[in-house]
Amino acid sequence: MNLKNNIIMIIDDNEFDLYITSRLILSNHLADEVLEFDSGQLAINYLELNKDNLLKLPRLIFLDIYMPLMNGFQFIEQFKLLPTKVKDYCKICIVSSTVDDKYIYKAKVEENINLFTSKPITVDYIKSVL
Repeated sequence: MNLKNNIIMIIDDNEFDLYITSRLILSNHLADEVLEFDSGQLAINYLELNKDNLLKLPRLIFLDIYMPLMNGFQFIEQFKLLPTKVKDYCKICIVSSTVDDKYIYKAKVEENINLFTSKPITVDYIKSVL
């Protein structure tokens, strides 16, 4: 999956993680644009609003599991309701600090989750998924 010259979305309620991941991506020229959302609902709203314009959609979504109001798995349930072309275009990578085997297993068997990694995200990991 080559994401160079494309968009990456980060969904994380932790301001520090959001900032660091965004800076890693942009400073290493791994994407032209980073969409930052501190809420799964805001990210879903963005995807719904732009569902007919693939040029505005991210090729890769880094999604935190633990968030208030809408956690990562609730985001995925809403993501499943989007048109097929959106689900095919956007790949999801769960990013979590969890060590709970139940959540790791759930993330790995969910069909809409393409990747799973632990926090913090590194430049090497980002490059490996590109």
